[in-house]
Amino acid sequence: MNVVRLLVLGVIRELGRCHGYAIRQTLDEWQVQTWTRLHSGSIYHALQQLTKEGLLESGAPEPGNRGPGKLTFAISRAGEVEFHDQLRQALASFDLIELSAGIAFIGCLPKAEATSLISQTIECLKDNADRLALIASSVRPSPKPPRTKDLLALWRTNLATTATSLEEIRGTLDTFH
Repeated sequence: MNVVRLLVLGVIRELGRCHGYAIRQTLDEWQVQTWTRLHSGSIYHALQQLTKEGLLESGAPEPGNRGPGKLTFAISRAGEVEFHDQLRQALASFDLIELSAGIAFIGCLPKAEATSLISQTIECLKDNADRLALIASSVRPSPKPPRTKDLLALWRTNLATTATSLEEIRGTLDTFH
């Protein structure tokens, strides 16, 4: 799963035909820098790669006020398929950045599918949190590296908290679908 691909495809899907600068402005408005590690150069690289793969269609440059025109992009049918594949993978991810990108576009899936995917992820998170708690119960605390018991507690808490947050999000799906 690639967060940049999902974000670029998703923004183009939302805006329709647009240029790279509009994509960047939209992502800035969404404050993605607070929940991803996205860099401006990544957007332009993704546009080139997605176009090369046939997931985006580029159009004639729009005239610019200064300098050369801006090349515009639209999502292709294959791009729609890729967007939905990336979205489903993101919603199943334990990686917080990937999961966040999935949550950003969860409304692009039918409500039943979105609810099912979130429910599956919640169950996986809870199962893994329980496994980590079980493992931690057999580990002795130690102030020396690698502090395994502390690390297991950190990750268990992270997974459990993420599951709780997803339960809250799942509860809002009726409101926003």
